[in-house]
Amino acid sequence: MQSGVAKMRRDYIDTGYSPKDTDLICEFHIEPAEGVNFEDAATHMAGESSIDSWTEIATLSPELAEKLKPHVFYVNEGEQTVRVAYSEDLFELGSVPQVLSAVAGNIFSMKIVDNLRLQDIAFPKSMLREFKGPNFGLSGIQKLVGVKDRPLIGTIVKPKVGLNPEKHAEVAYNSFAGGCDLVKDDENLTDQKFNGFEKRAELTLKLAEKAEAETGERKMYLCNITAPTCREMTRRMNILKDLGASYAMIDIMPAGWTALQTLREEAEDAGLVLHAHRCMHSAYTRNPRHGISMVVVAKLCRLIGLDQLHIGTVVGKMHGEKHEVLTLRDECVLDKVPADESQHVLSQDWGGLKPMFPVASGGLAPTMIPDLYSIFGKDVIMQFGGGIHAHPMGTAAGATACRQALEASLEGVSLQDYAKSHKELDVALGKWLKK
Repeated sequence: MQSGVAKMRRDYIDTGYSPKDTDLICEFHIEPAEGVNFEDAATHMAGESSIDSWTEIATLSPELAEKLKPHVFYVNEGEQTVRVAYSEDLFELGSVPQVLSAVAGNIFSMKIVDNLRLQDIAFPKSMLREFKGPNFGLSGIQKLVGVKDRPLIGTIVKPKVGLNPEKHAEVAYNSFAGGCDLVKDDENLTDQKFNGFEKRAELTLKLAEKAEAETGERKMYLCNITAPTCREMTRRMNILKDLGASYAMIDIMPAGWTALQTLREEAEDAGLVLHAHRCMHSAYTRNPRHGISMVVVAKLCRLIGLDQLHIGTVVGKMHGEKHEVLTLRDECVLDKVPADESQHVLSQDWGGLKPMFPVASGGLAPTMIPDLYSIFGKDVIMQFGGGIHAHPMGTAAGATACRQALEASLEGVSLQDYAKSHKELDVALGKWLKK
C-alpha cells in the first residue's frame, strides 16, 4: 500500500488548480530521459524544487505536504511544457539567491530529465513588495542626461583591454566630444596592472567634465566596479561617488545575485545609476532546450533594481532573434507584461516598479541606426564599439557619424541623402554600408 506522501507526489499534477495571487509561477521546458513518463518527470521536478527528496521520507507529513506542495497546473506534453505554482511560504521573499536555489537549483542535475529549461517566472505582489526595483530607471536616466526625445548614443572604449589610463581617458574624451552621451568600460576591464581602476576613473571623469563644458551636453562615464568581493565592489563605488561620477557598471552574471542585491543597496546610498552588463549569460540562456532564459535574467535584474540592461540588438553580432529581443525590451519597460505563449512568457504586473533602460549593444555600426530606431523607438541606448572606433577618420568622427545617422532617422531622411552634407556619415557609409 502506498504511503500518503507517495499519493501526494502523484497529486502534484493538478490541472484543475487555479493559481493564487500569492503563488510564484514558473514555466519549464522538460525533456524526460529515455523510458521516463512525461508527467513523472514533471512531478519529480516540481517536488525536487520544493518539498521532496529522492525517496519517500517519514519527516514529510501529509499535513505539511498539503500546505506546501507544488501544483503542476498546466501540462502540454506535445510542447514539452509545464507550469508550476509554488506557495510563497516556500521562499525567502526578498532573496533572489534562495528563490533560484529552489526553482533553478538541484532540478538541473536530475537524471530523470535529459534537458530542462526555466522559461519564465511570474512574481507575486508579496515578493515584489520586498524589492525596490530600479532607483533611477528609464525616466530617471533620461532626466539625468537631459535627453528625453531621442535614443542615447553610447560606446565602449576599445580595445577592451590593453590601454593605459591616459589613453583610455583620451579615447573616452574623443567619444564624448564627437557626440556620445555615454562611454563605458568593457566587461573584462576592472583593475589590471596596465590600467588601474582609480587612475582610470579619475582621468576619464575629468575628461568627461571637459567634454561637457565644450559641448553643453551631459556626459556619463560608466566605470566597471566588478570586483572579487562585495566589500571591494562597494569601495570602488564610493571612489566613483567621491570623484563625482553618476554611474557604476557591473558584470551581473560573474558577480552573482547576492552581489547585485548588495550593490543595489549601496548604489542608492551613493546616488549612482547601475549599468548591467550581461556577459556570461549565454552560458545558460542560449540553449533553447536547457538552462535558464534571458527573460528570467532580465526580470530578476528589474526586481533587484538595476537601472539599465543589455538586451541584444536584432541587427548586430550577438545571438538573439527579434522576437526574443523585443520580449526582453517589454520586460524592461512595460508596467504590465501580457502573457505570450508562443514566446513562453507569463503575464507580469510589475506593481509600479520603475522600468529599466534597455541597451542595444553588440556589433553595431552607424548604418544600422535607422533599423534600430524602427525596432526600439526612442527609449533605448544604442551602444557602439568598433562601429565608432573603426571609423576611418577616428573615434570622434565615428561618434559624430552615429549622431548624424540618428538625426537623419529622427527627421525621416535616408542616410544617403543626409550624408551628402555630413562628411563623417558619408565616410561611415563608405565603410559599412552593404553594396
